[in-house]
Amino acid sequence: MRTNRKTEMTAKKKGNLGRILGKGISMALIMAASMLLLMGCSGTKLSGDFDEEKVKAAAHEAIDHLTAGEYEECVALMGEEMQAALSAEVLAANMETITGQKGAFQEYKSSSVVGQKDKDGAECAVAVIVAAFEKGTATFTLTYNKEMEMIGFWIK
Repeated sequence: MRTNRKTEMTAKKKGNLGRILGKGISMALIMAASMLLLMGCSGTKLSGDFDEEKVKAAAHEAIDHLTAGEYEECVALMGEEMQAALSAEVLAANMETITGQKGAFQEYKSSSVVGQKDKDGAECAVAVIVAAFEKGTATFTLTYNKEMEMIGFWIK
């Protein structure tokens, strides 16, 4: 009986070890995939038509308006096409959803800016801002044209 019990315990230990190693390998693969994605995104150089700090400041200004409930002010920072497509009411509804899920805005965690071309081949600047809220983070992606008008906006 002792042999069976010992064999059962050894099998359980091996099974647990396999699960732990499996989780570790899965986490390593996820981390490796994330690193590859990040490296792929960082290769896009910002055009000389943009100043990285000005793009970050413009993005922070827009997000500051959103988190303060100043939706009209945020819309005023957008280009004409974007203003036609995204109203203050839609912004308000989206921010209410975000704050309902994540709580109140706390601080900016990270900011980065990369270059991109729009559908017509014009240079754009894309700011990716990670913001901390009480119950998690949200990633804001804002795209600007050379006139520093917001022409793209996403929250994840």
